[in-house]
Formats: sequence, C-alpha cells, structure tokens
Amino acid sequence: MSDLLNDPAVVLYGDVLRLTDAVGGRAERTIREASGLGGSEFEVLLRLARHPERRTTAARLAEDLSFTSGGLTRLIARMETAGLITRLPHPDDRRATLLEASPKGYELLERALTAHVPQITADLMEPLTPVERLMLRELVTKVLVHCARGTVSPPE
Repeated sequence: MSDLLNDPAVVLYGDVLRLTDAVGGRAERTIREASGLGGSEFEVLLRLARHPERRTTAARLAEDLSFTSGGLTRLIARMETAGLITRLPHPDDRRATLLEASPKGYELLERALTAHVPQITADLMEPLTPVERLMLRELVTKVLVHCARGTVSPPE
C-alpha cells in the first residue's frame, strides 16, 4: 500500500479536488451573495441561456449537467415554483416540454454573472499566462473527453 500512497495519479487527483473545492466554494458563495441562487440553479440558468434558442428539454439539460433525470426533475420543480424557469410546449413533440429561464431567472443570472466573472477570473485566470490558460483548457477538455468515452478501465 505504501507505494500507492504517493502514486502520481492519486496526488494529482487530490490536487484537482482541492482546487475544485477552493475555487468552487468561493464561486458558490459569490453567486449566492449576489443573486440568492444556489450552484445548481445557477448552472441550469447558465445552460439554458447558452442554448441557441435559449430553451431546451429537460433530457438535454440533464445530459449537459450530468444530472440524473430524477434529480433534475426535483430541481426544475423547485425552480419553477420560485419563478426562475417556465415550461413551454415542445413544437415537435407533444409529450415533451421545453424549459426556458423566466425574466426573473435571467435577472438573477445577470446579477450572479456580474459578481462571478471578476471573482473566477481572479482565481482561475490571473495566475496563468494566456498560453497556460489555453494549455489548461486543452488538458481539461482532453481528460473530460477521455472519461466521457468510457475509456477509463479498472486495473486488472
């Protein structure tokens, strides 16, 4: 076991977790203080705003966010009750609905982003040179694509 304690992959994974906790915790506090939104609510509104028509199905949103359908269903219900999103009939599928941020949802997203962008820029971008930012983005994307393909195999 002692040779596994300092395995480079274990150490790197720990570093990634610490970075995620440090930056993510600060980001969530900033977003909540500025807008009252929780992290998941912010992500839902952000993803909806990024879609080409600014609306999408719950299934697509769950895929975008890596949520289970049940977890997203509960979150969407809470957000709809809070007046952050609305459901619209799907034009091509009577069984489906489209989700769209409400004017209140967009207002809170704008407040959140106004506070979040400077904070996340200071935490994540300022310590790096432009080249390092590109390299980090490429490396993170490469690992995410690798994991999404299911090519990670357990040891034999």
